[in-house]
Amino acid sequence: MGRLPSRPRMVLALVSGAVMGVIVLVSVLILVPATDRPANCVRLVTSSSTEKGDLIKELADRYNAAGRTFGGRCARIESFKKTSGATMDLLAAGKWTDTEEGQPEPQVWMPSSALWLGLLEQRGKSGLIGAGQGTSLTVSPMVIAMPNVMAEALGWPHKDIGWSDLNLNSRGGWAATGRQNERWGRFTLGKDNPLRSTSGLAATIATYHAATKGNYNNIDTADAVAFVRGVEASVAYYSDDSVPFLKTLYDEDQKTDTPYISAMVMQEQMAYLYNNGAPTGDPKQLVSPVKLNRPLVSIQPKEGTLIMDHPFYTLASAAADQKDAARDFYEFMLEKPQQDRFQELGFRDRSGTASDKVLAGANAKNGGVPNRIEVPSTADLDRMLKAWEYTQRRGRILLVLDTSGSMSSPFDKNRKDPPFSTKRMDLLKPAVQKQLNLLHDDDEVGLWTFATSSSIEQVPIGKAKDVRGRISSIVDGLKPDQDTALYKTVFDASKKMQAEFDQDRINAIVLLSDGVDTEGGVTKEELLNQIDASRLDNTVRIFTIAYSPDADKGVLTEIADKSKARTYDAGNPVNVDRMFVYAFSNF
Repeated sequence: MGRLPSRPRMVLALVSGAVMGVIVLVSVLILVPATDRPANCVRLVTSSSTEKGDLIKELADRYNAAGRTFGGRCARIESFKKTSGATMDLLAAGKWTDTEEGQPEPQVWMPSSALWLGLLEQRGKSGLIGAGQGTSLTVSPMVIAMPNVMAEALGWPHKDIGWSDLNLNSRGGWAATGRQNERWGRFTLGKDNPLRSTSGLAATIATYHAATKGNYNNIDTADAVAFVRGVEASVAYYSDDSVPFLKTLYDEDQKTDTPYISAMVMQEQMAYLYNNGAPTGDPKQLVSPVKLNRPLVSIQPKEGTLIMDHPFYTLASAAADQKDAARDFYEFMLEKPQQDRFQELGFRDRSGTASDKVLAGANAKNGGVPNRIEVPSTADLDRMLKAWEYTQRRGRILLVLDTSGSMSSPFDKNRKDPPFSTKRMDLLKPAVQKQLNLLHDDDEVGLWTFATSSSIEQVPIGKAKDVRGRISSIVDGLKPDQDTALYKTVFDASKKMQAEFDQDRINAIVLLSDGVDTEGGVTKEELLNQIDASRLDNTVRIFTIAYSPDADKGVLTEIADKSKARTYDAGNPVNVDRMFVYAFSNF
């Protein structure tokens, strides 16, 4: 990754004021709304990783209100958040086009780890980052977070736990730890997709480090492949962002005596926030936390862990005055009030030292001193990610497509310019074809379509290598017709997938619809009861894609939430194929 530059000079900015009518003088920070800043301030757009996005927004607002100047100028910070992998993809594309969230192109990028710079280098895009950048804002080690009762069943805190201890399913699941734990079923691991999330990327590196005992020359050996495959076999599904997953875990903690998931790979800071009532990273949630039935324990794998260094990058495309503004904002965030705020929200200081409050809040043992592992070279990281494509848990996926009459309408009835004026079905077909080609040959996939009354099983689920051609041919010939039996189709698809559940695969439905239920037969309440997912080891998640401005986004979100999955918004015809990639990246 390269050596990080030395720490800049610390500057402490104090704004004092007097409280009228009170004898004691108090130093206060006078907050002025950002909108009151001079209109000619330098505009600086920042993009932060999601787990610290709300904190960076808070600090940006603090900066905007502080009245700072640099060289006689001022800056106005606009802060946004996006997963590190998604931001890297947009940067590497060469032209910033955020059609999902509409974020403007940033001049500052604050990912969770400098590992992403290595992936940019791998793509030949390292020149996007300005020279001399990358100093860490704060750090947090990667941990395996477990509900305390499950960690104790594995011997925590008296026993050091590593990746090999998590391969319980080869020994019968939680029953291997005692008959009293049989009720927990299979061991389920929450892990993010390493191509999109820092936690997922760090976990993949850590498992290969454990599998090879630190000798990355052995990544492709049979023993290493078997070790990593044993870990990956426990993955419930590959989330693209652990923040929404933590919110689900937090909510489920209050509903049942059985833990929702056995373990999840995340940053220690996120475990701290979860235990203190802020699972989404929003500092405002820390005010009134819910008492958890099963707080998380932060386990640093005995084989070693990676440290997320949260670098601050100024992009090479930034104008000269924006680079000056970025430097001032960076120096502002290194000042003590802002560094204290990082630690109040569960981060360690930049040397890697954690306060007693953070260690206690994250339930970290042994003083929390990280056993750091060697960061792989760019070439080794590339080999790991390619190897992971063959060791990851395979999916069993039912693709359910809306073919009702509205699919013959223009994508957006209020627009006359292509691709908005193009028929919805015509835009959908190439997007589906592209995703079929991206599936691994050993994934299993099938196709249902639906319009009036009921669904049609176009292609039964089979190995992708065997059914890809048939599905492609059928999709190419699809013609829209009739009404939308949305509720009944999802109800029937869920029942069938549950009846044929394969515990060795990730069982899921990918549902795309452009409208609302018009057919009846099944009520929304009946549907939601059918798809309710209380456990991750034996339920079918339904990932929904809201296609076009006419889609019933509210219902599709309810369906995804009830099945503990994600919903994706394909409300822009430019990003239809990207939404399929996002949905299928969970498998």
